[in-house]
Amino acid sequence: MQPFNIQTNNLNIHGQKKGSGADVVIALHGWLDNSNSFAPMLDGVEPEHTWYCIDFAGHGLSSWRSQDAHYYFVDYIDDLYQFINALGVEKVHLVGHSMGAMVAGLFASCFNDYVKSVTFIEGIGCVTTPSQDACEQLKNAVLNRARLKNKKSRIYKSKTLIYEARSQTTDLNNELIMLLMNRNIKAIDGGFELTTDPKLKNHSGFRFDEAQCIGAIKDLIAPCQLIIGNEGYTFVKQNLAKYISYYSDLSVINVGGGHHCHMQSSNECFEYIQAFMVQSGAR
Repeated sequence: MQPFNIQTNNLNIHGQKKGSGADVVIALHGWLDNSNSFAPMLDGVEPEHTWYCIDFAGHGLSSWRSQDAHYYFVDYIDDLYQFINALGVEKVHLVGHSMGAMVAGLFASCFNDYVKSVTFIEGIGCVTTPSQDACEQLKNAVLNRARLKNKKSRIYKSKTLIYEARSQTTDLNNELIMLLMNRNIKAIDGGFELTTDPKLKNHSGFRFDEAQCIGAIKDLIAPCQLIIGNEGYTFVKQNLAKYISYYSDLSVINVGGGHHCHMQSSNECFEYIQAFMVQSGAR
């Protein structure tokens, strides 16, 4: 894959590109990941479409939000809107993993005219908070920000220590952990630190409630498919059961692997995604 960076408003969005087809695919990674999440799927293949695998703001090599800003989920919708306009394309295919899947779905609901198809990978609907808990959600976010405000970035003596820390929260093997985390690491005096903005770990101050999530899903008219890992996260399957009846056009595919099944069953996932995009483009 070839590196790129595109300036959008106050952000410098970095990522990796592959392919030269007329149709554009934008691949959106999960929380605390980066564009290397999609490298196994695209390794050794010549895609029919042009793939732009981005690093979200605060992740990978992309710029952080300003010091006084925080990371609201809905702001990623604006980032994606600005990115597509900066590319100068009219319609795109969206492929999103986990948090990126939720961004892809909400963007497609808001901007139907921009989207040809959506592939969700281990993520569907939204992470919601009941309306009666809205104040508690905001209170916890404010208190969490205060605690983390003056916390210094951790310096690791070696990359291995970072790999080991990530291994505690994932079922990826060491090779895939290294691939994913190397884009989130930079060398500094005395060792290594993460390139991810520490504010990404702050509690969200606002989330949709279930009714708002359903309302957004009902506005999504692009063809959609969901790829689920057989050993993936339980909440994905719970969200599927909760929301599947509200999608107008959704197919579901099971593959081997866990939450990062697109890295573990990469060839299979790529074949499903490419076939789906070709079929959607022919409609």
